[in-house]
Order: sequence, then C-alpha cells, then structure tokens
Amino acid sequence: MSGGARTVWVTGAASGMGAAHARRFAELGDRVGCWDVQADALEAVVEEIRAGGGEAEAAITDVTDPEGVDACAVRLRETLGPAAVVIVNAGIILTGERVEELELDAWRRVVDVNLTGAFLTSKAAIPQLRSAGDGALVLVSSVCGITASAGFGAYNASKHGVIGLMRTLANELSPDAVTVNAVCPGWVRTPMLGASIADADADPADLRGFTDMTLIGRLTEPEEVTDALVFLASPGARSITGAVLPIDGGLMEKRAWP
Repeated sequence: MSGGARTVWVTGAASGMGAAHARRFAELGDRVGCWDVQADALEAVVEEIRAGGGEAEAAITDVTDPEGVDACAVRLRETLGPAAVVIVNAGIILTGERVEELELDAWRRVVDVNLTGAFLTSKAAIPQLRSAGDGALVLVSSVCGITASAGFGAYNASKHGVIGLMRTLANELSPDAVTVNAVCPGWVRTPMLGASIADADADPADLRGFTDMTLIGRLTEPEEVTDALVFLASPGARSITGAVLPIDGGLMEKRAWP
C-alpha cells in the first residue's frame, strides 16, 4: 500500500466494531466509505467523522442487494476514489435455536447478510482494489468461524463460509498484489453481544459467563479489533495473505486446553 490518504470501505459501520473501524481509519487520514442499512445511525457516524476533520461518505444499502451494493461502489469511487482497503464487517446473529428448531427464513437471513453480503461486497470491490494498487481486503469472521457449539447454527455456518471465501479470494487476488485475510473476534463489547447475553438468559451486569471463557478474563474492546485491521491494511503486512487471525483474548486456547 502506498503512502498518503487511501479510500477505505467499512461495511456495518453504523455501530459497534464497524463504527470503531471507520473512526480509526478516518483519524489516520484515510477517506472512509461507511456502509450500512441503518440510515440514521450511519449518518451520525459520518457526521461525527466530519466534525473531527475527517473525510467520510455514507453508503446506505443492504449488503444483500446486488444492485444497491454495485451502485454504492460506483458512487464511492466517484466521490472518494478507488477503494484501496475494504473491511467486510457487516453481520447479524439473530437468536440461538438449535438446528432442529431453526426456521428457514432465519437461516436464510443470517447467511444472506453474513456470507452473501461478504461475497457481494468483495465482488464489487475487486476492480477498485486492483486499480488502486497494493490493496487489502479484510473479512470479519468470528471465533464461530473456526469453532462452534450448540445453537446459532446459521451464524456458525455463515462465519465458516466467510473464511472459505477469504481463502478463495486470497488465491485469486494475489497476482494483483491484493492481500486478503480474515479476523475472528471473540466476545467483543458491542450491541451484537447483547443478543448472545439475552439468548443465554444471562444478567447483562454479570458477564463472567463470557469473560471466563478467555485467558485475559475480560471482553475485547472494538478498538482492539480495529488495531489488527489497521495492521493488516498497512505496508508492514504485505507478506500476510490467506491468514485467519483470532482476536479472542485467548478464548480458542482456553477452549483447546480446558
């Protein structure tokens, strides 16, 4: 990646990790295309970035809508320049029924957003990443993409699929000097965590059931995931592609060695 300001896309930028990613890249001087279907919340993030002196544009669309994704990709290229860094972060979790109880509509919605949305965003970004030169594409999977437990079958399957998509793209884009990697956050302090807390009938004030799964004994903060993305999008990561990076406070290690 060359020096100077770049155009960076962040999907799912209206809240949680996505908002943290968008803010950080803007603080670093990059032009940020902020993607989300939640118009009001997304506009608030964009205005916050602009108020701080950053450059950002809102791309309001559902990432499962091919025409909407393509239209936003074209508009952002016109307003910000070709995307040099793309963070595919948009995702949903819904509820945690076991597979035998999981409704088909719920399965389709989660897979559509998490996996098909990642496919459509990546597909739209590829020509721009190639033209920008030395690009970076980072897909946000989850520890649920490298392990699984009972419940959340659609989420687990979709996040495993994201890693398969990443590995395919890493092979396809390496001749174009585009790196492609995946990060796998564990328990992150975001609104999405609330769904898991509610599904587990846990007390939101007592997160020991979640923090006890980790070696560090606490939740991961959204900005700590951002730190990894900034590195993977930096010149120092030019030799890293096709990698799967857990950002889980040691959750996977503790799971492996109870």
